[in-house]
Amino acid sequence: MQGRIWPRLGALSGVFYVVLLMASTSTGSDAQVVIVLELIAILLFLPFLGYLYGVLRRAEGEGAWLAPTAFGAGLVDLTIKLGSIAPGFASRTEGLDPQLHQALEKMNSVAFIVTMLPLGVMMAAVAIVALKTRVLPLWLGLMAAITAPACLVNGTFLDAEFGPAFLLFLLWVMLASIVLTLRAGRGTVEAAAGSKAARPVPLR
Repeated sequence: MQGRIWPRLGALSGVFYVVLLMASTSTGSDAQVVIVLELIAILLFLPFLGYLYGVLRRAEGEGAWLAPTAFGAGLVDLTIKLGSIAPGFASRTEGLDPQLHQALEKMNSVAFIVTMLPLGVMMAAVAIVALKTRVLPLWLGLMAAITAPACLVNGTFLDAEFGPAFLLFLLWVMLASIVLTLRAGRGTVEAAAGSKAARPVPLR
């Protein structure tokens, strides 16, 4: 039982990431609450990213480079998100000069759109590994393959105020997290059972 807890926590953190991120957009104008929810969501994306990397790395095998690419692209996305929190939070300050407020909001908006580029790279790497090795269900691999170009294209429209491709990415994370959570720990348990079965019986 204990062998399944940690893998499931890593896999399930993707669901919590999506839920908290969506919750942060529906809390009204309380800047403090929004920032806290976004920060917690970002922190929860890290264990999901690490777990996904482990799954892809084992499937890709020796000489793997697509799994590290997906992991690195995810980290770049989080770095940009963290960097955009400060201007986004500052723009909500009361009594701020209108021009400065607009500039800070623009910085936050452009940073959000730019995050689509590393997410597109991440999804492309995930799609290749998933479709090549079938480590994930075929439909998840195909969904990642669709999400990748959508994010890359969306990321080039820096003046856009809305990123529909990001919603597609969040849907993929949610579904992948559920699938990986249901599968998590099976390999650990099977490996432990195989190890016990293969253990030599001492001679008496």
